[in-house]
Amino acid sequence: MIDIVETYFQWPVLPFSILLCLVCAYWLLVILGGIDMDAIDFDLDLDPDMDASVTDLGMLGLKWLNLGEVPVMLWMSIVALAAWVVTMVFDRDMVNPTFQQNAVAIGRSLGIGILAAKILTNPMRGKLRSKEPNTVQDMLGRTCSVITSEVTPKFGNGICHVEDGAPLRLNIRTIEGSIPKDAVVQIVDFSPDTGIYYVKETGDHLA
Repeated sequence: MIDIVETYFQWPVLPFSILLCLVCAYWLLVILGGIDMDAIDFDLDLDPDMDASVTDLGMLGLKWLNLGEVPVMLWMSIVALAAWVVTMVFDRDMVNPTFQQNAVAIGRSLGIGILAAKILTNPMRGKLRSKEPNTVQDMLGRTCSVITSEVTPKFGNGICHVEDGAPLRLNIRTIEGSIPKDAVVQIVDFSPDTGIYYVKETGDHLA
């Protein structure tokens, strides 16, 4: 046991062994249902019309590495494993390495790990991202039926049938006037502050 600790938890492999233990613990929690796979994740939203800056170039660099295109923990796992393997292959026999030797070994292995993550995740770009269902953009233009006695600028509910999943019960309002029960209405706007959808009458009614 002591030999294992000395082999896998000494410089320069130490940081990669720790990182590998952390990502293994993460995937174990995911498998056991303790956390969601996307619990540690982020999106990179780049505006193509933005003026170039250091920040923008940095974001483009992360995008090129596929960060934001695949789950970040999957990307990190590949980096950790590749860097750990490279360090074990080339540096496990180092005896009392100097700071400079450690820095060179860690930098080389980290660079190879990042390159490996870039190459291995290229085929996965965008394919592993979970798509939020029924976004505001998806809902605009859809029709729903009025289920309350009427819909007014201050009151109303409707049922919207979607392709995948159960029908959605929505808080709906008119911009002006009222619409009677069982009328078919079209969603034309949404208020993120109140969670209310604004609708207009289509002229159709439920049979």
